[in-house]
Amino acid sequence: MSKRLLTALTVLLLAAMVLAACGAPAAAPTAVPEPPTAVPEPPTAVPELPTAVPVPVATEAPAATEAPAATEAPAGPPDLTGETITIYHFGDLSGPLAAITTPLVRGAEDMAKAINADGGIYGATLDIQFADTGGKVDEAVAAYDRFKSQDPNILMMITYGSGEVEALAARMAEDKIPSLSAGLSSKGFYEDSGYVFGLGPIYPDQIGHVMRYLSENWADVKPASAGDEINLAVISWPTAFGQGALTDESRAYLEELGVNIVAEETYDPAPTADTTTAILTAQAAGANVIWTNTLAFGPAVLLNDLNSLGIRDEFVVAGPNWSMDLATYAFLADPAYGVGLISAFPYLWWTDVDNPGVQYAAKVFEENGRTPAERNVGYLLLVAGLDLAREAIKLAIDTVGYENLTGEAVHDALIELGAFEPLDGVFRINYADGSRSPHQSQIRQIQGGPDKFIVLEDWTETPDLRPK
Repeated sequence: MSKRLLTALTVLLLAAMVLAACGAPAAAPTAVPEPPTAVPEPPTAVPELPTAVPVPVATEAPAATEAPAATEAPAGPPDLTGETITIYHFGDLSGPLAAITTPLVRGAEDMAKAINADGGIYGATLDIQFADTGGKVDEAVAAYDRFKSQDPNILMMITYGSGEVEALAARMAEDKIPSLSAGLSSKGFYEDSGYVFGLGPIYPDQIGHVMRYLSENWADVKPASAGDEINLAVISWPTAFGQGALTDESRAYLEELGVNIVAEETYDPAPTADTTTAILTAQAAGANVIWTNTLAFGPAVLLNDLNSLGIRDEFVVAGPNWSMDLATYAFLADPAYGVGLISAFPYLWWTDVDNPGVQYAAKVFEENGRTPAERNVGYLLLVAGLDLAREAIKLAIDTVGYENLTGEAVHDALIELGAFEPLDGVFRINYADGSRSPHQSQIRQIQGGPDKFIVLEDWTETPDLRPK
């Protein structure tokens, strides 16, 4: 083979190889396209990041940044339709204080119905579970145990008596179950506690408030036979409630005011009690003011006996918020005997008809066909108290979410509410800064028939006499 032919064959062979190489892309696409079909997947995942990380929400609400799941929830309140939120309460419906407790219980029940008719709590039904204690502390403890055993996540309880508050306060703190309480015990709120919140000022604050008013206005309010000094007799029941006004703090405060405690007497917590001996002892000690930490038949029997003895005009008679109520009139021998009674008054009254909250309570009362005897302070206060409970539970849900709702969250929400006026100002609370009872009240006096509870001193700060 000539050298020229060999060279030509070599060139042809190389050209064929080049053509084969140049034709490779036609075959290669069957193998190479796999990366392009796999690679596009990241772009379909990556675009989710902007929707999962909404920068504006994260900068305005740090909590949402810490809990990314919250950013996936739709804006606005949750829809809890079909859920049930339960509040538990227990009190005396068959014992000596049944006439007083019944309107409290009915007010809570009727307000729960009204809340449910208005859509519940974010759509959830508010349920109220009650147990009758017959006025016995051991029965209150038993009711607490029963409720706790049937519901491991109790959000709130309502208590009505100082005795049961004092018996259960430490356990409520341990179990992290907040309680709204009408038993305004200084000990129950502040000693071994932290989870009981008052619907009114503690009794030491109340006696301090009234005695401060009397000392500032003594020349105008003192009995004709009284001298320049206030000589105080405390005549009351021998119960946790009855003895709740005098503490180390209130005694020291009264001494600062120049109020002399000249007698401390007790009488039976019964409608048939005889207070004659206690009154005469106070008179002999030179008393010109009587404080009775009682309610309903408590102040009534005292006023009856003062009038029977013919010495009613020798004393200013005063008591805590519960003493001035229509329930007292049911036990007065003569309605006129109520005239002159002075009390701390940390809420509005049914006659404050310009207030929308009072109007709403009256509407709830009428819609449920309640009797005139139930139109008392307890009913009004619990209608407003359930409004407070609703707002605290809503705030807790807003803060931690319904799935994380606990008694501890409700406790924290009650504090976070700060200065708040339930039911458009029927009463005023502020549980911030370690306070678990209101510190604002009026002072009123009965100046006529039932319902003439006249304001002597409008809303003002009470002394703060919580335990040191």
